[in-house]
Order: sequence, then C-alpha cells, then structure tokens
Amino acid sequence: MNSRTRAVTWTLVGALLLSLASGVVLALLSDAGPDRTTFVVVLLAVNAVAVLAGLTATIAGAIMLGSSGSRRRAGFIVTGRAFRIPPRTDLRLNGVLGILITGPLGGMMWRSPDSRGIAIAFVTCMAILIALILAVGPGPVLELRPTGVYWNARVFRRHIPWEALAPGGPDRPRPSDFRLLLIVTRPELVTQRGSRLGSGTAERPFLSLAMDVHPVFLADAIHWYADHPEDCRAIGTQAEHDRLRTALGAVPAPA
Repeated sequence: MNSRTRAVTWTLVGALLLSLASGVVLALLSDAGPDRTTFVVVLLAVNAVAVLAGLTATIAGAIMLGSSGSRRRAGFIVTGRAFRIPPRTDLRLNGVLGILITGPLGGMMWRSPDSRGIAIAFVTCMAILIALILAVGPGPVLELRPTGVYWNARVFRRHIPWEALAPGGPDRPRPSDFRLLLIVTRPELVTQRGSRLGSGTAERPFLSLAMDVHPVFLADAIHWYADHPEDCRAIGTQAEHDRLRTALGAVPAPA
C-alpha cells in the first residue's frame, strides 16, 4: 500500500468514525431530552466539523490531482505481467461528504419517534450509495499487456489487441487534450463489455489521460508496440520497461 492509498484509506475511515460518532451523539441527546439550545449548539458544531472535514478531503483530492499533474512520470508500474497505469486521483474521495452527512442527518431525524422509520430508510439508502462508490475503487486502471491495451473501469472493460492497432499511431496528445484516440484497423478483434461511459467505440476507442503517467510517454509507448509487435511479448518485465524508456528517448517535459 503506497502513501496515497494509505492517506485515502485513513480519510475514509476517519470520515466513517466521525459520522457514526456524531449520529450516535445526536440520537442520545434527543433521547435524553436536552433543551433546545443544547441540541442546536451540538447540531451546528457537528455539521461544522463535517463540512470542514468534507472540504479538507476535497482540497486534498485537488492537491493530489494538481501535484500528480505537475510531475507525471515517463514510466509505468511494472507488475511482471503488464505495465500498469493507475488514475491520477482516488475517486473514492467523492464519497467522503456523503459519509460525513449521513450520521448527523440520521441522528437528527432519530430525534422524533415519528421519523425514526425515515431515519432508518435514509441511512440504509446512503449506506448502499456509499458502498457503490467505494466498490468502484480508486478509479479506472490502464494496462499495457503482451496481448494488447486493457482498460478496466469496473463498470466497463475493453481489450484492444496490438494487431488491431494501426502502425504509426496514436498521435501525440496536445497539452489541452484529456483523452487519447487510438487508431484501430481491425475493430472485430476488440472485446469489451459494460457501459462505455465516454470511452468511444470499438472503431474509435478513447483512453482517458487522467492517469498517473505522462500523456506523451503513454502515446509513444502504444505507438512503439503498434510498430514493433516483436517487442510485445516482453511487456511487463523490468528489462523491457528500461529498454522502452531508452528507446523513446529523453523524458518529456511535465504535462
């Protein structure tokens, strides 16, 4: 587990604990029948902490995105079976605010016996929604495999064999581009399942450039293997990764 994954994990755990604690406190206060002033003060304090924590998580995600964008590397993660490219920022941070508001709102609704059924339904629905967000994981993952380019976004998977790609492409993306168009000459070889979600078609597939790799290096690497299929079998090894970096020349300027 790298430092970024640990930070996101602790953020989610902290948000969950804070939400549970605040919900229980509000529910216990309502059962104890405090005066209205005490309840309002506690409610405002809990909500203020939740909002600040949510903003902190949002700012942390923006910092992660900005910092990774300013120093994206010209290289991949070598797994032994593929070259792996993770997303630039963790999408699970989008669930932090939902986690934080679930507890306080549930506890507030629990205050009235007539609305406790609504509180249970609300917490259940939010728990399902948050679970779905967390199940999606940190975001889509791109892999260059000996067999081709593999895109895994959980709800959508696509595999583009190297022999389906046209030699000579793809073109290098511009700094303003947010996706990379691959040139496919044999779309019948492309396999995919799930909802495409803006990933293009088998004839005109797109790759998101919101990944933790320099866009020019990614395009050049795919270009290389489309032009040199004899090198594809070694993809995933450290030796091939080192050779590829050398073959592609100097490290591009930061994106």
